[in-house]
Amino acid sequence: MRKTILILIILLFKTFTFCQSAWPSKTWSNATNLSTLLPSSIEELSGLHWNNDLKRLLTVGDPGYFAALQYNTFTGQFTLLGSAKNSDGPEGITQANTSGNEFYTIDEKNYEIRKYIFNSSFTSVTKLNSWNLLLSPSPMTNTENSGPEGICFVPDYYLQKTGFVSSATGLVYTSKKGMGGLMFLAHQDGGYVWVFDVNPSVNNDFAFVGKYRTNRSESCDLAFDKSTGLLYILHNIDDNYLEVSDLRTTVSGGMYTLTTLKEYFIPNPSGTENIEGFAIAPKYPQTSTLGAWLCRDVTKSSEVADALRWFNPFTADGSDIQTDIINTIDFSNKIFVTTSKQFIRFSEVPTTEICIYSIEGKCIQRHEPTLEIKHNLKSGIYILKANYKTTKIIIH
Repeated sequence: MRKTILILIILLFKTFTFCQSAWPSKTWSNATNLSTLLPSSIEELSGLHWNNDLKRLLTVGDPGYFAALQYNTFTGQFTLLGSAKNSDGPEGITQANTSGNEFYTIDEKNYEIRKYIFNSSFTSVTKLNSWNLLLSPSPMTNTENSGPEGICFVPDYYLQKTGFVSSATGLVYTSKKGMGGLMFLAHQDGGYVWVFDVNPSVNNDFAFVGKYRTNRSESCDLAFDKSTGLLYILHNIDDNYLEVSDLRTTVSGGMYTLTTLKEYFIPNPSGTENIEGFAIAPKYPQTSTLGAWLCRDVTKSSEVADALRWFNPFTADGSDIQTDIINTIDFSNKIFVTTSKQFIRFSEVPTTEICIYSIEGKCIQRHEPTLEIKHNLKSGIYILKANYKTTKIIIH
């Protein structure tokens, strides 16, 4: 009797602890249908990635479909930038360098992270490197069609801020292979999030960082909001759920578990309810947020015509930690510069190497001392260091 009561208490505790919150946006039918913008040949959409710097939504589908939708900030509309196809089997997509012409996918059938480059019109994609996750030092095993499906990149700054711990070592971990962050993968088998430190230039050169339990026994996609530092985990087991975590972990019985802040029950579309892809725009600044996107892995023509929806507005979780990044930088000793769309000009020639950092703290450009730099930076905020001084620059 006591054992029965204890089991009931545990079940009730889990029910109340992990009860779903209301979906913080429109219903599926009321969200904007972007499916008609994609070529009719594209089906089985399984992964999404939002590039906020370029205002671009990248999509992938199982049979090797790639497509990019471009957002126009003046019209508030999306158009098709371009599409391509090859024989690979991408399930998820992400970018580490959001200003570059490259992206990464996770190939479920071959258990590989793959790196591609693309042309400016996004009509051609070429594979550069790959990392086989069935090779040592990865402990991942081949579970056939229940392999890794989602991928996202988390920069080192957020790992440091959270104190992200490697389940392999039990120690706080940031990247050591040169990418400036870690690759997070969503796995169908058990719903685990797997994390790897990847050398972006060398095939099969990676370190296994950890394996983390989530709130569900299946995971299919991931997205990371750099303005809040929150990880979004998409589950499509039984129904469709969206889990939110802040990268903190707990340990029980030797197994590391990602902390669940909230879980949403996703509004189901009509027909097959196989939602497989999720992307989210940064919550901050609020004046420019564009919401979130969901896509479906479907093949019926009627469902392909309703495979990609845009949820705007989307009430995301978290607080603005981008401001925290700026506040951690000492601007008391500024080096004076003027900026334009093409040039950065110094009031005097620096005596040290010039480094330009992204807002996340990653050095994206290095220059020898000079009075004028011709740059190709996108609009945004950057950190410039020279002469042991630091200043914030804004490129319009």
